[in-house]
Amino acid sequence: MSTPSPGEPPKGSVVVPAHDEGAVIDRCLRALRPGDDLEVVVVANACTDDTAQRARAHGVRVVETPVPGKANALDLGDDACTVFPRAYLDADVTVDGDDLRRVLDLLREGPALAAAPRLRVDVSRSSWPVRAYYRVWTALPYVTDDLIGSGLYALSREGRARFGRFPAATGDDTFVRALFAPGERVSVPGTTFTVHPPRTLGALLAIKTRARFSVGEHVVSAAPTAAGAGPQPASAARRLATRPGLWPSVPVYAAVGLLTRLRARRRLRAGAQAPWDRDTTSRTAPAA
Repeated sequence: MSTPSPGEPPKGSVVVPAHDEGAVIDRCLRALRPGDDLEVVVVANACTDDTAQRARAHGVRVVETPVPGKANALDLGDDACTVFPRAYLDADVTVDGDDLRRVLDLLREGPALAAAPRLRVDVSRSSWPVRAYYRVWTALPYVTDDLIGSGLYALSREGRARFGRFPAATGDDTFVRALFAPGERVSVPGTTFTVHPPRTLGALLAIKTRARFSVGEHVVSAAPTAAGAGPQPASAARRLATRPGLWPSVPVYAAVGLLTRLRARRRLRAGAQAPWDRDTTSRTAPAA
């Protein structure tokens, strides 16, 4: 890990929105390894647990707000940070600090405007339907071809200038990814970040319904929706056709896709706001 010379500003910043993430915030910050070269701001929004106290123990700046909502937390984190490039990291996601620093270095050098490490999904504690779903999902072009989002993305100063405040819509990942054409975003080889998915099928259906709803929200609200904001059926089908080892898992993936699409459409037609559908199955208290 590089350390700036005395008086030099940090080489990048990280915003971590956190609502009642006391069970996982230590895991997130331990992996990140904050230092003088990395400005880290944890925004504890409407927390009723010890998220803020745990975060402070890692020597990072903590902003507390009684106002719930991820968009507001991201905005407050932006207001508190002073340098670019800037990463936005969900508290239940883990990324090695050196890998994230490599991503920030790439954005600083250009020409990419948005970047992230390569996605890794840890399904070791998930049920077999969840493992089957992610076996297919992680093989799709949406994930393998310069994915940003799914809990972590980083923007250069020019990239962050593409929009103002974060929209109050459900999915910031969907919104941000849609702002950048494939040539403007990059998934950095040799780096990874880890997503800890739901353990149960019910929890998977809940968070994937939320994700479908967020795509629909951006379409309905005329927010920027570039091609590739979500998985594209034609390219996915072509990819799967060449991977017979994935075929036994395809029915699970298709069933989850159908059910969540129907649920999201019902919510959109009703004009209801999506419940947050928080996954608690993958959030467990840290070992003593």
